[in-house]
Amino acid sequence: NNLFLPEVPIGNELKKSEEEEYVVFTGDMQVGNKFFYEKNFLKFINWLNGNEGTEEQKKLTKKIKYLFIPGDLVDGVGVYPGQEDDLTILDIYQQYDKFAEYISKIRGDIKIVVSPGNHDAVRIAEPQPVIGENFAKRLHELPNVYFTTNPSIINIGSTKNFSGFNILICHGFSFPHIAENVDSIRKSGRLDNPDLIMKYILQRRHMAPTHASNQYLPSLEEDPLIIEKIPDFFISGHIHKTKVANYRNVTLMNCSCWIGQTEDQERRGIKPDPCKAIVVNLKTREIKIFNFMEA
Repeated sequence: NNLFLPEVPIGNELKKSEEEEYVVFTGDMQVGNKFFYEKNFLKFINWLNGNEGTEEQKKLTKKIKYLFIPGDLVDGVGVYPGQEDDLTILDIYQQYDKFAEYISKIRGDIKIVVSPGNHDAVRIAEPQPVIGENFAKRLHELPNVYFTTNPSIINIGSTKNFSGFNILICHGFSFPHIAENVDSIRKSGRLDNPDLIMKYILQRRHMAPTHASNQYLPSLEEDPLIIEKIPDFFISGHIHKTKVANYRNVTLMNCSCWIGQTEDQERRGIKPDPCKAIVVNLKTREIKIFNFMEA
């Protein structure tokens, strides 16, 4: 299973910001699907803007500086058999326009980082390029939205005296293969424990350490799926399961989703844990999970 690098320990120093700033992680909106939790997502956006929640939460949201969305912004078209029966928006351009409409409601001082997933209008082979302006023109026009590839590593919060945090983003297309084919993970709940999958990936320093675990574009010069720089945060999505863990001072976070279970998800063993946002205090590294699912 380990094709590229020897398994080596990861021992990053636990870095903390000098300022009390917050970063939010959530993903897999899949806008355009009839199971999309629109009311809940709008409630989340209202919360980000400081118009929802307790007084304590409103003080917190004022200090949110970043929002990360690791893929599947829209549901796409032709992604799985029979998908057209699940769609309320059949046009991929209109799906991105609708997503941009939602995101434009978020206050402008929050930097929004988006990367693609397997439902987005980019090639499915990794590394995936950024979501293009040809499909998501309105989204590209928003000044606080930043586009990155899948996978990618982003540095935030750096100052003259602080190197900032390195955030490794990976949508997680290889996760189901790993969950089914690594004995220790398969026997421990498969996709119910994405932190075990993420730990496995970190130990092998590769996003897809087994052939056939995902589609990829080989390069003669370098392997873009090798994890060369040790991250402070490792962020993923794809399997719609909220999970937070720590491995040798690397914070592992698999993000929630904003869509209910489709028949396709049920066939693939995906049990959604929707409408949650993971919020990290960069000064203390304290993590809170906020639930926007209606009772």
